[in-house]
This record gives sequence, structure tokens and C-alpha cells, in this order.
Amino acid sequence: MSSYLERLGARTRSTGSVLCLGIDPVLEALPAGFSRDLAGIERFCEVLLEAALPFASAVKPNIAFFEAFGSPGIAALERLRIRIPAEIVFVVDAKRGDIGTTAARQATALFDNLGADAVTVNPYLGSEAVEPLIGRVGRFAYVLCRTSNPGAGELQSLEVAADPTIDAPAEPLYARVARRARQWGPGGTVGLVVGATAPVELEKIRAIAPELALLVPGVGAQGGEVEPVLRHGPATSPPAGEWQGGGLLVNVSRGISAAASGRDGTVDVAVLLAAAAADWAARLRVPA
Repeated sequence: MSSYLERLGARTRSTGSVLCLGIDPVLEALPAGFSRDLAGIERFCEVLLEAALPFASAVKPNIAFFEAFGSPGIAALERLRIRIPAEIVFVVDAKRGDIGTTAARQATALFDNLGADAVTVNPYLGSEAVEPLIGRVGRFAYVLCRTSNPGAGELQSLEVAADPTIDAPAEPLYARVARRARQWGPGGTVGLVVGATAPVELEKIRAIAPELALLVPGVGAQGGEVEPVLRHGPATSPPAGEWQGGGLLVNVSRGISAAASGRDGTVDVAVLLAAAAADWAARLRVPA
């Protein structure tokens, strides 16, 4: 299997954009004509995928929006996974990470059964807890570093003491996570989640880890700006820096799916979704 970064780079070269299509379906936000149940969610996601996939380099479903429906919801996500072509990377937003034996079962569930190319992981338990999720050469894990939610700084900005064993100064916890993550995995299997709502922190993290791929949520509905993300988001050193887009993915969920929300049944939902995806792809273009 080729590396995740190689597959992502090839798709980014094909689209010319670092757009990641987020799938976070909410019953109340479904357009007219879609039933307010799991069947309506699945049908809307089918239309969304068909309309937006030509413009996306990756697809990122948040697994919780499907887990909420129990086993039928997971089955629906599995059917949606089949609709995504192999050349488009599939990132599962699961935020996993646990003691080794549990994380190993998480890796089996996400990589082997669901077919994830990449997952999001929580580093709070340390490298041991995410090793099964970062140890596969053909797969990838994005480590939560500085997230996009308003309360992120409550813990992530806490100052931690200097650590001379890794040549680390006193710094915020998010910076230490970035510094530690550089040493994890076999190489080329670890990236970071950094929110667009924290542009100052994004710049600092890129300076600490110039070689790591970033998954950046928070543009659009959450208020993050595109320009600083495109300026500081792409990696500048190998392994991520050697591919087009520098391993950057910018997630857009509501900015695309909400294009059809609140519309009556006379509009073509697919046309609205495709137009929104095309607009975001154009805003997130990267140099060839």
C-alpha cells in the first residue's frame, strides 16, 4: 500500500484544492423532502457525496453522528463508505486513544472494518495509547493538538515545564503535544489537528513541526479565516512537505451542507451542494 501522504498528495494534485468534505448530518438541518430519521440522513449524505466529491481531496465523517443511531447508523456509514472512490482519502473523525489493548481494537474497527485511511486521535493518554493507531505505514492519525472549539484553551493553553530531555522550553500544552508528536510512529503516519479559529497558535505549531500534515477544522461556520490557514498550514519539510498541498486538509462541513438547509422542495439540492463545494474548493486552492 502506498503511504497516506502519497495518496493525499495525488488527490490534491488532481483537484488543486485542500478541501476536506466534512459530514456531520443533523436531522433538523435536512432540506425539505428528506425524512427526519436515519433514512433521511443517509439519503442526504448520498446526495452530498455525489455533488461534492468531484471537488474534495478528502471526506471526513464525524462518527458520533452515526453512532447516535446505534448499529443501524454504523451500517449506514459503512454503506456511505462504499460510495467514496479509492483515490479520495477517507478520514474518520473518531477522536480515539486508549490503553494499548483497547486502542488495538479501535484500530481494527476503524482501519480494517470501516476502511478508514486516517483517523483523529486523542493524545491525553500519551504515545502508548495511540501507538496502534499510528503504527501502520499505510494509514494515518491526526493528533488533537489545538482544537477549534471556544473552550480549547482551558487545558490546551496551560503552561508546562521545560523538558531538557527533548530540548523543550516551558510552553503551552498544545505546543508540547506538537513537539512530542514529531517523535511518534514509524514516520509519515502522524499529523495534527489545529483549528483555524486559532491562527496565532497555528503559526507557532507550524514553526515547531514543519514536517507534519495538518487537518484544520473551523473555517466558515466557526469563524476561522482561510488566508492564515493557507499561509501556515502546508508543511515545508518532508514527509508532508514533499507533496502538493504540503499535507494540508481544511475541513468544511456546514459551509457546504447548509447550502440546501431551509430550502423548499422546488430547489435542486444537489445543484446547491455542488455549487457550495465548488466555491470552497476554489477558496482552498493551492499552488501546483
